[in-house]
Amino acid sequence: MDVYRINKEPYHTDPLSVIGSHRYGGRWNPKGIGILYTSRTPELALLETLVHLPPTTLSELPQLWLSTLHLPDELENAVFWLTPDRLPHYWRTGSLAETQIILTDWLLDPFSLAIAVPSAIIDTSYNLLLHPQHPAFARIEVVAQRSLSLDGRLMKY
Repeated sequence: MDVYRINKEPYHTDPLSVIGSHRYGGRWNPKGIGILYTSRTPELALLETLVHLPPTTLSELPQLWLSTLHLPDELENAVFWLTPDRLPHYWRTGSLAETQIILTDWLLDPFSLAIAVPSAIIDTSYNLLLHPQHPAFARIEVVAQRSLSLDGRLMKY
């Protein structure tokens, strides 16, 4: 299974790094526990990146890089999928303190390499959270990486 990740330059040189999520936390993880945020499609990866950037012009954006990561084939069916109905009602709108505890068990003891969670932007699309402490993390391959050129129409919103 391939998943996608977008990094800003100069952080694209190590697309498997969890330093940022370890340092700052995110929707699904508190500071001090790093996980790798990826998406099932390049389009969702871009949308997730754009909603987290401050308002800016296209010319002010840092260069973005798209990485394609290949998960070990034998684990394709071992991804733990969480649909919106299996999550607490506040999963999309809750504070970081509320949403960061939802996956506490997995964060502390990764029973699977990945947990698929619905995107808070489009809940029919999924992001895959990858745990660097799972033994299979070392077998993730970076199969492609390229710079992205964004269409200027994206920045008028």
